[in-house]
Amino acid sequence: MDLEFNQDQEILRNSVSGMCSQFADLKSLREIEGKEPGYSTEFWNQLINLGITGTCIPEKYTGLDMDLLDTCIIYEEFGKNLVFSPHFVSCFLGASLIAKLGTEKQKKTFLPSLVNGKIILTVAWLEEGSSFHKRGINISPKQKKEQIVLNGKKQMVPYFSVSQYVIVLCKEKNGFISSYLVNSNAKGISSRYQPNHVGENLHEVNFKDVSIKEEMILGNGKDIWPQWKDVVDDALVLIGAQASGGAEKALSLAVQYSKEREAFGQPIGGFQSIAHYLADALVEVEASKLLCYEAAWAKQNGKELRRLASMAKIQSCETFRAVASVTIQIYGGLGFTLEADPQLFFRRAKHLQNSLWDYSYLRNQLSEEILG
Repeated sequence: MDLEFNQDQEILRNSVSGMCSQFADLKSLREIEGKEPGYSTEFWNQLINLGITGTCIPEKYTGLDMDLLDTCIIYEEFGKNLVFSPHFVSCFLGASLIAKLGTEKQKKTFLPSLVNGKIILTVAWLEEGSSFHKRGINISPKQKKEQIVLNGKKQMVPYFSVSQYVIVLCKEKNGFISSYLVNSNAKGISSRYQPNHVGENLHEVNFKDVSIKEEMILGNGKDIWPQWKDVVDDALVLIGAQASGGAEKALSLAVQYSKEREAFGQPIGGFQSIAHYLADALVEVEASKLLCYEAAWAKQNGKELRRLASMAKIQSCETFRAVASVTIQIYGGLGFTLEADPQLFFRRAKHLQNSLWDYSYLRNQLSEEILG
């Protein structure tokens, strides 16, 4: 496994890093949290101009068709700056589902529009009181006269308020999981913001007799659960990369502050106990990054991904939370205040732990993979 980055990958990292530093720093993050639209439109336009909105979209549909390792590089930089944007749900989750399940007409209609930013797409999968398992999806479309009608409620739908379309995962009578492309402004849809500890744009979405055209079915009405799991496997690696980037930046804050804060006449970083904390954190951060790279490498070399993806997400998010906690401790009482930066990283670490598939679900999935 060769994980040396080539020149193009280094240029990509530097470009994204520079863009994040200029348009998505922590100061702008504080202005975005908990407010509409939930992301910097200036930063979003920069992503569009660089073509990063087309990372996983085939070149045939004007995308960049990047492999997973290149996309990991982008998400590491997003993680370092705690970036809020619809990129993950729109340009990765949504785009990947359309690329895998869509008809040629659907691909030509939606994928180029995702690249040029004309459309923001979101995905609705979670339901109230449900788990991440297949059995947690219970919204069931009904045939009403000559139309398909949708009734029910989805929870924690990312960036719904700024989306033009939402992919809704549903359960059919035969137990199959189906998916439908629904106009976010369709009659019968209502939503409300759901407060969360990082202030991300998350909404509860209600569907009441929402009509769906047959041409908006994804996957030809077949069971799309296997394809959904494949897309999520890739997404877990990106969440892991984002968490690794966040952990790396939190560690750098801790190291810097340990050189500035003094006790007994010397910087606290000179004390062995503090130095040990920082050294251990560095080992964990580098191990998490390596695990994400290995998972991405396995994907592009046709090797088994599911187990590595689960491990990468679990390990990276746990590392992020642990390193963010150490950073708060090194900052002392200041670290617990909203005015200081460490709490931003700690809150984001917990948020990523629960994103998409949480620790419990992934642990059970790993057990099944290993023990059969």
